[in-house]
Formats: sequence, structure tokens, C-alpha cells
Amino acid sequence: MNIKDKTISKQSGQLLSYFLEKGRDRFAYGEAFAALPTSKEGAIKELLSDMTRRGLLLRLRKGMYQIIPYEQNSANYLPDWHLAVGGLVKSENYYIGYYSALQIHQLITQPSLKEQVVVSKQQSPSTITLQNVSFQFIYHNSTHFFGAKKTWIDSYHQVLCSDIEKTIIDCLFKPDYAGGIVEVAKAIQIARRQLQYEKLLDYAKQFKSQAVIKRLGFLLELLDIDIPIITALQKIKSSSYIALDTELPNEGPFISRWSIRQNLDTETIQSAITT
Repeated sequence: MNIKDKTISKQSGQLLSYFLEKGRDRFAYGEAFAALPTSKEGAIKELLSDMTRRGLLLRLRKGMYQIIPYEQNSANYLPDWHLAVGGLVKSENYYIGYYSALQIHQLITQPSLKEQVVVSKQQSPSTITLQNVSFQFIYHNSTHFFGAKKTWIDSYHQVLCSDIEKTIIDCLFKPDYAGGIVEVAKAIQIARRQLQYEKLLDYAKQFKSQAVIKRLGFLLELLDIDIPIITALQKIKSSSYIALDTELPNEGPFISRWSIRQNLDTETIQSAITT
């Protein structure tokens, strides 16, 4: 729908003005009744459907609407991916994580192809597509769900995102959600001077995953980051072996120091980091 096709009725204008005057560009179905207190439920349902058809609103999910700026073409309009997340999740307990968090923390060089969101409750479907953008909802149990904070994405907006240390821990847990172990290694290398290593150790303990402990210790040594937490990680690791990269075949040499099956050679990781 083109801009010239947009028309705003008296009721449409009243509803839009109500939220925009409050600095809101998104609202839930139930909130529309406050904007139009004399309207009946059937009339509001029809109005919201009509405004969506005419390109004034974008339906994010059932009962949740995004106001489309009048000057925008509704055929392809989508707010900033990070900002759209709040209207898509069905629970208040969520944070932007994995590769999307690496992007927010400026720890990647390749743009993200989807928005990844960690949720404390299973969300169905686990992936949705909106205006050709994929949003992936990744479930974490209560042990793994922590370490999020409000993070600036520009001069005006903050979003719930895993902090830099928790982002590294999550990506070590599921490297396939972060573009593979090479991307995780590159992120650690970029962030090596800003990481709080004691916090990283505390998070690794709290997360209670041997895969995280072993991959973290292995990469810290590979990147020649000589810090005391390596000794602490050695003390809490088990002897069972795990694969270094979850996306590659379970083959390659066994590294007994970290109980890692190194299914990606050191030269490949190091060369990727330096390019």
C-alpha cells in the first residue's frame, strides 16, 4: 500500500493521537478501549482490522499493533528489529541474545540475518517471520535465564539484552546460534579488554554447563588471554569430552587439558580472527 492510499478517519485519528501523545508507537488490543471509551467491542475490532488493511497499523501478533508512521510505506515497514521484539514475545521475561546480542555489543563484523530472543517460557511457534524478517525465540530454563540488562542501541532507545559476559556464555553454550565457534572466538578477541573475567567465571559457574566451562577455557588459552580464571575453570571441569563446535562432525583430536574434541583446527580459528 502506498502512502497516497492512506486515509485517516475521525476514529482512526483519535486512536492514533491517544497513543502518540503518550509517546507510544505500539499498543495491545485491550488498550484501544481507553482511546475510544464510547465504542463497542465489535466496532473497535473492525476499526483495528480496517486500519491494518489501510496501512496505518502493523499487526505484530494477535492483539498487538505497531503504529506505522504516516510517511512510511506499509508494504515493507518494520520498526528496528530490536525494538519490535517487545511486541512479539508473549512473556515479559525475555532478552535479546546470541548473535543479535553480539551485534548490539558490536562484537561481529557480519550483519545479522535474524533476530534472536531468549525466552523463559516456550513460545509457539519458535520462529516467526514479519515483513521478511525472521524472529527466533530460544528457550532457556531458570538456571540459564539471567544476565540481561537495559542496553542502548542508539541515542534514544534501550532494549533488554544479555550483558557482554552473558552473551559470551550463551554463545559458548550453543555456538550454532552464534554463527559457530569461530564467531564466538572472534567476539572474545574483540572484547578481551572490556570483559570482566571474574564475572565471566561467576556466570560460567551459575550456568552449570560443562560445555561452557570447557569451551571458555580452551578459547581463552587459544587466544593467549592469560588470566587467573583459567586455573579456576580447570578445577571445575569434568573429564568427559565435548565437541568444540556443535555445527561440525564430531571428529578430530582429543585435547585432554580441556576435555575437548577439537573438530576445528587451531589454524582455521586463528586465521579467521586475524582477517
